[in-house]
Amino acid sequence: MTAPSQGRHPTGTATSLAALYAPQIKGKIVLTTGVSPSGLGAAFVKVIAKWEPSVLILAGRNASKVQATAKGLVEEGSLSPSQVRTLELDLASLDAVRAAATTINNWKDVPSIDILVNNAGIMAVDHAVSPDGYESQLATNHLGPFLFTNLIMCKILASAAPRIVMVSSDGHRLCPFRFHDYNFRVS
Repeated sequence: MTAPSQGRHPTGTATSLAALYAPQIKGKIVLTTGVSPSGLGAAFVKVIAKWEPSVLILAGRNASKVQATAKGLVEEGSLSPSQVRTLELDLASLDAVRAAATTINNWKDVPSIDILVNNAGIMAVDHAVSPDGYESQLATNHLGPFLFTNLIMCKILASAAPRIVMVSSDGHRLCPFRFHDYNFRVS
């Protein structure tokens, strides 16, 4: 998707950017991870909800927080309850990722996913290990989203114009990835 600004990314508020991309939002099924209230994902879905997506799928590890975001969208009047779906998705657990992908792949009333926004992530947390034995930030920010995206790829490719957006940071510039020690076992 290119912005109608002659190859340069426009600047402005989230609302002005969503208005610019309104034709790419209208009528689309958009799945966004990490939509806890007051977070970046919730702010994103709140803005794009005004531009008439057909369905917003809200995913996150805490089902009650995801429900709160969904309830807020409906109460604001941007979307009807039938236009908002929720999905429990804990990206730190590969088993939970597989379960969430199975759930989505079994939704017959969602034949495709036009836009996947992998927004969920953690940072600056104490060292911890995922249920699968990986360092928690690596599992949540990279392995989980990679697996999830690949497991729902058939739904993504069923879209006429699929898009995958990976929200990230410049953190890798502070220290290169330690391929030899990705679980930080060597000091």
